[in-house]
Amino acid sequence: MPDVTDPHAASGNRVRQHGRWWWFGQLLMTITACFFVFFGISLLIASYRLGDPFSFIMTFFAASLIILISAVMVMGFVSRMRRVMQIDRSMNDREVGDNKSGI
Repeated sequence: MPDVTDPHAASGNRVRQHGRWWWFGQLLMTITACFFVFFGISLLIASYRLGDPFSFIMTFFAASLIILISAVMVMGFVSRMRRVMQIDRSMNDREVGDNKSGI
């Protein structure tokens, strides 16, 4: 994805534009992480049906770890997408403001 110089940046910082494939990848990873959250929850529920205490403990902690890691991944992907949307929205607002003042 090409880097484009933001004409509004005073220091000449480079801003990365995100295309459709980036959004598709983020959405796919978020859906996959959500699947593992639900898988971990179902594994956690199933662990209570086990009769052996050792198997219960091992399954309980494994399911908890799956849920923890997957939930953190979902929060990370969602926050990254929100941040990019806010940056894009602010850049578009600046462009619209500059176009109105330049007319």
